[in-house]
Amino acid sequence: MTRSRFAAVLVAGTMLTTQGFAQTPTIRVLCSNGIRAAVEQLMPDAEKAIGRKISIEFSASTALKKEIDGGAAFDLTILTPGIIDDLAKAGKVVAGSQTTLASSDIGLGMKAGSPKVDISTPDKIKARLLAAKSVTWTDGGAASGATMDMLKALGIADQMKAKGQIVLQKTPGTPALSVAKGENELMVGPISEIGTVKGVEVLGLFPREFQKPVVMTAGIGAQAKDAQGAKALIAFLTSAKAAPAMKAAGMTPASK
Repeated sequence: MTRSRFAAVLVAGTMLTTQGFAQTPTIRVLCSNGIRAAVEQLMPDAEKAIGRKISIEFSASTALKKEIDGGAAFDLTILTPGIIDDLAKAGKVVAGSQTTLASSDIGLGMKAGSPKVDISTPDKIKARLLAAKSVTWTDGGAASGATMDMLKALGIADQMKAKGQIVLQKTPGTPALSVAKGENELMVGPISEIGTVKGVEVLGLFPREFQKPVVMTAGIGAQAKDAQGAKALIAFLTSAKAAPAMKAAGMTPASK
């Protein structure tokens, strides 16, 4: 085969592959910020593996639930387990399609380069929180419930509210950005949302007494246009190939 003929065949094959890829359905995914870093890293390989384009909207689990309750179309959603189960009961997610992907411990984040202190015990994290000018997290976010439970158990919830130390953010992703800019001193969130933000680093994990890892669970939409594609994406995200990206994002992959 001549070089010119080989080049023509190669170009034709590439065009057919590209056209075929373009004609496949696009998988619509609604995904929690709790697993965003890993998912964004994995998407190019995922698209190649399952032969489909993937369109993703990231936000807090509670915000995405409101969208789904309001009729938002999706093939796959990745949220916290309780919300996924509620959606399954409401007929929005296929019952039995729930699949645990990974989990992330909750901790405190600080501006990169700030002095680190030990927060591994109740007394130590209590002292650090009370000393902070402000502590911020996403209102209704994945770590919100565990954080308030801890503050109440430490007996400082009312005290911190009265002093104006607690800053609740309505927009997901804002807590980390505000800490990076120096607007707030500390943030609370899953490690997967802290350690991957430029200008922010992990101060430490919640003490084990208060640790409630944030679990990310996938569910297939009851009205999915491409349920098979959604199943293939779940299989990829739970595969050994996806595990390194999950770990790099501060998450523990689910055991298969």
